[in-house]
Amino acid sequence: MGCWVLLPLLTGIVSIAGTWTVYGIALAHGHVCPLTNWEYNYTCPINTTTKCCTEKNMPYVSTSGVRFPENSLYSAVLNAVAFLFVVLCVFRHAQIVEQKGDEMVLSKVALIMGCFASVGGFLAGNCNLFAAQGIHYFGASLCFVAACFYAVLQTVLTYKVRVTGKECFLAPLRTVLVIIEVLFSIIFVAFIIHPVLNYRHVGAIAEWVVCTNFHIFVMTLAFEFFSITSSVLHTLINKPEDEKVAILSDHKGVGDRVGARPAPGSPASG
Repeated sequence: MGCWVLLPLLTGIVSIAGTWTVYGIALAHGHVCPLTNWEYNYTCPINTTTKCCTEKNMPYVSTSGVRFPENSLYSAVLNAVAFLFVVLCVFRHAQIVEQKGDEMVLSKVALIMGCFASVGGFLAGNCNLFAAQGIHYFGASLCFVAACFYAVLQTVLTYKVRVTGKECFLAPLRTVLVIIEVLFSIIFVAFIIHPVLNYRHVGAIAEWVVCTNFHIFVMTLAFEFFSITSSVLHTLINKPEDEKVAILSDHKGVGDRVGARPAPGSPASG
């Protein structure tokens, strides 16, 4: 079942390659300023022949996907990644439950955060920044916050649940990636509303670091997905309904079933 290793790899590659391609197209059409640019103006002359950068064409991830033709690719990339990431979250949760049911609650919270992140990404990708600004910002905020929590929870689960035997390498690596994620998320939030435009540019760079870093984190899950077996799929779809470990249900221990009192009138109660 090693083919499942492609799921986290595909999710990360589609996101990283897709968003940076969108930025490249926007840059080529003059819709955003380069990330290397540090010269900003509050207003630009109408008939200027030189490139003039203002806050309107600052190279945020969202700003890069606003105008035609890059907006179509931007929506397609975010839709694809949202779908792939939901599937990834479900299989990762099933793997943890199958491996160590004691961590089901923590894994369930991670699953919920992953679903929130996907919904947020879907909203951000399909609600244009100019046409539906409020919904776009809500979706983007939901995506960033939920994705950050998902990375933190998966790092904790890496320490708690041994799946690959490589956790001694994966746990520290993911810890570093989570620290980068949290640190640059704070920088992004702090600088995105700063009145000085150069500080906002720092926020734009931080946003790109957060996006790219998160999907590098997602790609590290390829180690666990290489270990997915038919028993994980069995956990998802094949168990009888009274024994099935449902994705969003409470885990029932063996002791609960042993200690259950027979119903009155049943053969066991006699």
